[in-house]
Amino acid sequence: MNVRYGIIGLGNISNKFADAVNREKDVELVSVAARDQARADVFTKKYKAKKAYGNYEALMDDPDVDIIYIGVTHNFHYDLVKQCLNKHKAVLCEKPLVLTQKEARELTDLAQKNNTLLMEAMWTRCMPAYRKAQEWVRAGKIGDVKLVNASFCFHGEYDPESRWYSPKLAGGSLFDVGVYPVEFSMGITGEHPLQVTGVAKIAATGVDESAAFSMIFPGGAVASLACGFTTDAMDEAVIYGTEGKIVVENCFGLMRAELFEGRDKKTAGFEEKVPNGFIYQARHCADLFREGKIQSDLIPWADTVACAGVFDTLRKHWGLV
Repeated sequence: MNVRYGIIGLGNISNKFADAVNREKDVELVSVAARDQARADVFTKKYKAKKAYGNYEALMDDPDVDIIYIGVTHNFHYDLVKQCLNKHKAVLCEKPLVLTQKEARELTDLAQKNNTLLMEAMWTRCMPAYRKAQEWVRAGKIGDVKLVNASFCFHGEYDPESRWYSPKLAGGSLFDVGVYPVEFSMGITGEHPLQVTGVAKIAATGVDESAAFSMIFPGGAVASLACGFTTDAMDEAVIYGTEGKIVVENCFGLMRAELFEGRDKKTAGFEEKVPNGFIYQARHCADLFREGKIQSDLIPWADTVACAGVFDTLRKHWGLV
């Protein structure tokens, strides 16, 4: 069965997703939609889609689309996902799915009620190297997980109108890049945090431009995490256990993982490099659709809801609610 994707919102992230779909077998890009017809026409030609729409609802009503990928800015996610679910259209929505835990619960409840597939596009959790790290943890290769160190920080130019810094576009480092170490940690521990604390540097526009925060999990693990737009920080993420550690190249699209016994005795390695890591989430979501499933086992709704709860806690502490 060939699974047919449609794309709403045609920015940089959607270009990457369209490229991934075109690299995969048994999936195809059928339709794309932008608020500007000319932009949709250009995108259609570039990625060989069949149809281009100048409004989003037309794509939602397209009977030839099986799954709608939503790649607009964060502030539009909730309304568009809700519209799709109410039309019983399967949705793969860019991370973060939504901005608050209340919204996350509303959408997952709606997906359940309408028996419609909903998946947050946390693509890194579909990557083979990440799944290998999870496998090592579950198998007890490093004993009990006690500490997770991860960050996603880059040096970006300050622009108050950009999606990074604009509060109208739901800007801020926590939403844009902090979501990666949060979900990385939850997927590794297999738990949701009991306690979340942290500090943030607030930009002149009123969004967090960098942050350092920690999470404590029921099993005793602590996650030490950071995110930001102000500096290029070390990408490497490390999972420390009572008997060893796992080192991965980053928490946001890793293709390499290494297993160590004790402090520095390497016992195993895994690597799978691809030109576009989005292929794994495109494939996984398509498989879910074929199997008639409404949520992902790799990115379950409970994790999406818990991640939104982390947002709520930190933003309230930072005075950003």
